[in-house]
Amino acid sequence: MDTGASLPDLAGTPPKPGPQARRRISLRATGVLAILVLIALATIMVASAFLFRGAVQSHLESLEAAHGRYEQLLENRQDVLRQGADRARIAALDVQLLAAAADRQQHLAVTRHYIDGSTVTIATVAWIGITSLGALALLFFSRLAGDIAIVRRRALAILTGDRSAGKPLARSDELRELGDAVDSLAAALAKREQDLAVERRHVMHQEKLATIGSMAAGVIREIGNPIAAIDGYARALLEAQKAGTVPVAQPDDEGSGVKPILQETARLIAITREINRLAAAPAAQWQLASLNEIVTQGLALLRYEPRLEDVKVRTALDPMLPAVNCCADRLVQLLLNLVINAADATTALPAHSARLEISTLASDGGIELRVDDNGSGMSEDVRRRAFDPLFTTKPAGQGTGLGLPLCRAIAEEHGGRIRLEALPQGGTRAALWLPVEAAGR
Repeated sequence: MDTGASLPDLAGTPPKPGPQARRRISLRATGVLAILVLIALATIMVASAFLFRGAVQSHLESLEAAHGRYEQLLENRQDVLRQGADRARIAALDVQLLAAAADRQQHLAVTRHYIDGSTVTIATVAWIGITSLGALALLFFSRLAGDIAIVRRRALAILTGDRSAGKPLARSDELRELGDAVDSLAAALAKREQDLAVERRHVMHQEKLATIGSMAAGVIREIGNPIAAIDGYARALLEAQKAGTVPVAQPDDEGSGVKPILQETARLIAITREINRLAAAPAAQWQLASLNEIVTQGLALLRYEPRLEDVKVRTALDPMLPAVNCCADRLVQLLLNLVINAADATTALPAHSARLEISTLASDGGIELRVDDNGSGMSEDVRRRAFDPLFTTKPAGQGTGLGLPLCRAIAEEHGGRIRLEALPQGGTRAALWLPVEAAGR
């Protein structure tokens, strides 16, 4: 399976637009509409200002005309008084002057009333318009900020491992599409993680098969010894029975040659059973298991590993460790990889001087498995890159560079962690830490 995903594959197929999506108003259209409303309001305000200015100008002109008539009558009265005219003419001018003054006061009152009313009307319209636009903008941006926060929480939930789809946003714009895209991304990631889990199990099985291949020579030698013994006992028994020196053996005859044959065949059965157990496809059953028993099972499988022939393996297992919820088969595979890597690190040592120590202990609220070797150790650069896939320091054809990355994947799958550190006396320690309450699948 190809694990490299392009961006469209990972994002998944975009959701089909429904009736709500077809009637959507985009954020850009909403912004354009808001700008048009502001322009309309500004246009109304400017038009009102021009109308107000024209009306006030007209009232002022009428007021100026009335004031001019009043001034003209007052000047005429002064001329008549200087000429010494009769009282009747002066009285007539006084009447006209009073009428002109009253007309001027009326125009002044009308102009003042119009200015006050128009000012109040324009201010009211401006206040209502600006307040309405502000309230709508506040409502719009509050809802927008709330929906953005929802999308942000979904994205953060995806980062923490939540792959469930969220409730669709109650809107019909680009933000709704963004929320749907985030949900599609979560679904695509969930499917990809399932595919990667299947692929990881396949790779682990391939690693087991590679381990079996490296153990083939030792297994053949171990099987060859009991087969040779069986053949020798059978031939000797057959020749003795033909010569008549030995009677036909009974099943319960302690002195017969049948019992050694049965013992050797039992050895063959035990060897083949352990090999079949190692070659079997990995099971995904999670259960409570003892880490010490896992170590014992793994070392029994490594008994036929040629690379451990000249390596002295010592164990220090804490008998008081609690059980851990785990997939025992995967932890056995992890142990095999760590021990074989440690054995490979000691190949440059003199014969019979290589040593491995496998220990278990309680540590940091959990349990820890340590595999120490006295090999050549690792440089800082190698230790930093040791968990990178396909990185290996072994010669071509002798390493895949998948052992330690698989170990880290298994550790993280069990809620634990794995680290490499240099030992003061030389060599390297590979330490696996597991929580006591590991999460099963």
